[in-house]
Amino acid sequence: MTQKVVWVAALALSGLAAATTATQGPERALSLRMNRFYAPGSGSTTIEGVCEVSLPALFAGARQGGGTRYRFEVRVLDSAGLELLRNEWSRDVPAGAAQSRGASVVETFSFATAPGRFRVRIRAIPDGAGTPAEQDTELVAYERRPMMSDLLLAGAVRRPATDSEALAPGEIRRAGLAMRTAPLPRLSPAEAMISYYAELYPRGAADSSGELQAAVIGGGQAERVIVRTPARHIAIGAGGAVSRGSLDLAGLPEGSYRLRLTVQLRDTTLVREAGFAMSGLAALAQTAPPAAAADLFETADEGRLDSLFGPLVHLSEAAELGPYGTLTVEGKRRFLREFWRRRDPTPNDAANHLMAEFYRGVAYVNEAFREGGAAQVPGWRTDRGRVYLRNGRWDEILQRPSASPRPYEVWKYTRERNRYYVFYDQSGFGHYGLLATNDRREQGRPNWLNTLGRENADDVVRFLGISSPEP
Repeated sequence: MTQKVVWVAALALSGLAAATTATQGPERALSLRMNRFYAPGSGSTTIEGVCEVSLPALFAGARQGGGTRYRFEVRVLDSAGLELLRNEWSRDVPAGAAQSRGASVVETFSFATAPGRFRVRIRAIPDGAGTPAEQDTELVAYERRPMMSDLLLAGAVRRPATDSEALAPGEIRRAGLAMRTAPLPRLSPAEAMISYYAELYPRGAADSSGELQAAVIGGGQAERVIVRTPARHIAIGAGGAVSRGSLDLAGLPEGSYRLRLTVQLRDTTLVREAGFAMSGLAALAQTAPPAAAADLFETADEGRLDSLFGPLVHLSEAAELGPYGTLTVEGKRRFLREFWRRRDPTPNDAANHLMAEFYRGVAYVNEAFREGGAAQVPGWRTDRGRVYLRNGRWDEILQRPSASPRPYEVWKYTRERNRYYVFYDQSGFGHYGLLATNDRREQGRPNWLNTLGRENADDVVRFLGISSPEP
């Protein structure tokens, strides 16, 4: 049995009924899903298991801010209760992570079994204060060759350079692919791609073919099809076939959904479903930073590294950032690690929460403030994105999306220092530029009162509570 772990900050905790769950106290402590895949050569079933552990539920009552640890157990028992497989490992939780809102750990495991009925018993046992959690789930391994495996959903899929390459935390390997998964994958406005994977098994000596179609289903009991892909041809040869693909669900409203995969063959229809959730923009902006120190840069390709580097212009001077563009891919990884190491406010803590919070902000502004048209400007490069990343979320906001001659909005910060920023949509197409501010690091525009017009300028002055809006 193999085991892997990934730390995540949950963007939404609703809709976990799609996976088997155990409740300990007011919050679910465990959420478990097991996907079955068949091996035609041996007749065995491979189980790819993934379990999400809610840290606040597991460590309820633990000392605030203290480092914690738990033991994770996986046991497989036959129908008579005889233990067939057992594996366990311990996991350290960084200081403060156990009480972080929405923080959870994803543990993954894999094993193969003969046909029959089994029980899989999962336990998470905290050291010291906390509430142990246990989940006991029945598992039916395939008695005979199925036509199709279970459906696996993933938030990201990649192809490792070699078959022996180590998997990143939270990944499952199938058919040469590394898929990052969870019991209930959670998408966000910034990461809205869902990938699916299923295996089709050979049907005797004859080849067969059909059509495959994916659909996103929502609406609870009164189900409705929200997205449906065009049907595409799929052939099942002597070695079987893999059905996989990805859907970009940007713009999907917050809520719980199911992805339904349908394979229409000449004489039968195969259907598999799995659940996922979409988080809202507010959750993306306000959820707690990731609870642990997974290396953000280790598995990133050069394009991803560059996207992580770009927004740093809002944190540092050009002299510090200048060498980045001349570096190799590995050099860029080292540069980014060192950049954030120097800014880690708690170097003795495994997690760099400042870095996590900054990139959470980048994800938010890229969704909230991106500008369309031919330029397709990412949110972090806009005036509102820059101000947000430098100052955080506003304390008060005035929005006038229907104002004449053009929409405008005002951000006000009052907690640490009194600052304001007036943004104006000069084009009328949502391209808000900074019009006025009392922040000496920023530059407003002259005669901005005339640009707004008297009525709108009076509206801004009243909101700010000042006699003159000049810096």
